[in-house]
Amino acid sequence: MKVEILKTEKIFEGFMTLTRTLLRFEKFNGEMSKPVVRINVYRGDAVAILVYNAAKETFFLVRQFRFPIYTVEPQDGWTLEVVAGMVEGSSDLKGTAAREIEEEIGYRIDADKLESIGKCYPSPGGMSERIFLFAVDVSGAERVNDGGGLEDETEDIRVEELAYEQVFDLVDKGELCDAKSLITLDWFRYKKLPTLRS
Repeated sequence: MKVEILKTEKIFEGFMTLTRTLLRFEKFNGEMSKPVVRINVYRGDAVAILVYNAAKETFFLVRQFRFPIYTVEPQDGWTLEVVAGMVEGSSDLKGTAAREIEEEIGYRIDADKLESIGKCYPSPGGMSERIFLFAVDVSGAERVNDGGGLEDETEDIRVEELAYEQVFDLVDKGELCDAKSLITLDWFRYKKLPTLRS
């Protein structure tokens, strides 16, 4: 399948980069489309990690203020989600994941113990962001601080340790709405949990 880029311009550059592109793409019938404008929000790559304690059958989730969500549903502005963060300056996904776990919930883990789940594109119609998904059991890991995020990044994160069934109940009731969290929790419930309990 072919794509012809006719013109690209940068509209905004900051925390994310916004570009407007004029292009044509090959349709399924083999013809090229007429020129169309597409907007892309480039944010880079990110990692998301489902942190659990297999011995206690609990998950560690984080709650924090998310302004974009607040603008459409103020009651959901303080979201409950898995640990996550941007991959900055390198492609060391597991190293980034280990750093985020320590910053957000205070556990120091061996990056080699991270289990890869896959990747997702959270909003493929408008963003090029890829989120690489992992899971890790911290039942034998050292807790080196209380977590809460980095003050110099204006993070204000509350760590919540919840029983598996409490979290699955939130999912089933539609009260947990973060996509990366739903994907990792479904993976855990249907693929990982049966092996842990067998």
